[in-house]
Amino acid sequence: MGTDLLACIDVPALPLQLLARGDPSLVDHPAVVVSEDRPQGVILWVNRAARAARILPGMRYAAGLALNADLRAGVVTPQEEQAGVEAIAAILRLFSPEVEPSRDEPGVCWVNASGLEGLFGSMQRWAAAVRGALLAQGFHASVAVGRGRFALYAITKHYRGLQVCADERAERALVDRVALASLGSLLGLEPATREAMTRLGVTTLGQFLALPEKALRERHGAAALQVHRRARGDELTPLRPEHPQPPPLAVRDLEPPDDNADRLLFLAKGMLAELLGPVAERQQAVAGLTLHLELEKRGQGAEPLREELRPAEATLNEAVLIDLVRLKLDALQLPSPVERLMLVAWVVPATAQQVRMWQLAGRRDLDAATLALARLRAAFGPLAVVHAQLRQSHLPEAQFAWQVLEKMQPPHPPPPPEHRTLVRRLYPKPQPLPSRPKHEPDGWLLSDWRQGSVVKLWGPFRLTGGWWVREVRRDYYYVETERGDLLWVFFDAVRRRWFLQGVVD
Repeated sequence: MGTDLLACIDVPALPLQLLARGDPSLVDHPAVVVSEDRPQGVILWVNRAARAARILPGMRYAAGLALNADLRAGVVTPQEEQAGVEAIAAILRLFSPEVEPSRDEPGVCWVNASGLEGLFGSMQRWAAAVRGALLAQGFHASVAVGRGRFALYAITKHYRGLQVCADERAERALVDRVALASLGSLLGLEPATREAMTRLGVTTLGQFLALPEKALRERHGAAALQVHRRARGDELTPLRPEHPQPPPLAVRDLEPPDDNADRLLFLAKGMLAELLGPVAERQQAVAGLTLHLELEKRGQGAEPLREELRPAEATLNEAVLIDLVRLKLDALQLPSPVERLMLVAWVVPATAQQVRMWQLAGRRDLDAATLALARLRAAFGPLAVVHAQLRQSHLPEAQFAWQVLEKMQPPHPPPPPEHRTLVRRLYPKPQPLPSRPKHEPDGWLLSDWRQGSVVKLWGPFRLTGGWWVREVRRDYYYVETERGDLLWVFFDAVRRRWFLQGVVD
């Protein structure tokens, strides 16, 4: 899809800015970002003070220290850089719902700015507000507004501050003066090609665009031709905004409300295990947890409690996270019992080692499990451990039988969502329900007054047969009660009464 008005935002040298956000004192000293905090670590980014001391990217940290003993250094991990990109994108989404962070050059974002001048009075004010919001969070940025995707990118790389192009002519005039040396990785030429351009006297993007395509391809290859076409706007790349997923969370309602720290911790442990699986599958790690406690509303001090928990580093280690929860619950003085417990996980990209350790930790020791089953049978009898064995049968309650489980088997891969069963508890013998003269069970109590009356139902789904032994005519329904229970019931037309077949997940 096309975009009438586009903005490009560039946060230059993002790793350096992230390092300075963590330690503002680095701004007044020569500072570099290194690959590792060791003398042989490679310098990746340098600030102005370090560059003035002739310290350049590619040097060893020890060589930089030899040039300036006051050199400060730090490591910015890929996870920290990705978190910085997400923080920038979150700020930009306050000004436009459509934001596309560049995955090839962290710190560069494109934003759909169409129609926003009416909210801010002008695009100049909108751009100034965007830049001011980023600056308030410690990010120095350049902002360009216009219509050409890569033209705006080139403008933000060459010019600092704000550039709002009134029309395509003004945009092209700015692009023509962009120096080839200032272009970033998305439009930059290879070093050998740029040296060749310099020998030809071609130093600006306007001069480069004036070169004929055929000669450029023959002498400098397809890579130079692609840069030429991108800068000219021939490659129309639509905006691909990213819509972040909500943070993983788990919620439990406590009935009755409870204020015992040990029982709350046991509940939180199960919720945390529920969260970590999907997080690890998405190649992410937990950088923090938010613990929400909704209290029973009686007397004073029943406002919900919200506690932030942060491990020393992002992790998938359940023991580390549950220990933080335990310490927090032990320290809390609850004014009333907890009605609802919620855990929210704040995630960042995980390292390959973290994911690998999670996968290793998730492997079960089947021999140890088999030994545990043998101990249960010895203590409680041979029928203490059973499993459901599927059988071919006409009626649901006869489609499985309980068999003694002698040995644990490797788990089967989960079926696709469209093939998963809805019923998680099936009664071996259907439970009779109170008789009801009306055929459909809407608005009546099934069995328990605490469930409330039926508020919604799906069906009927008819099952007939059994003429070879005993005639069967059943109308099955899925029903929802006021309390939220989902039940699987049927009306037996032969016996003319209702039965509970199972509970729906």
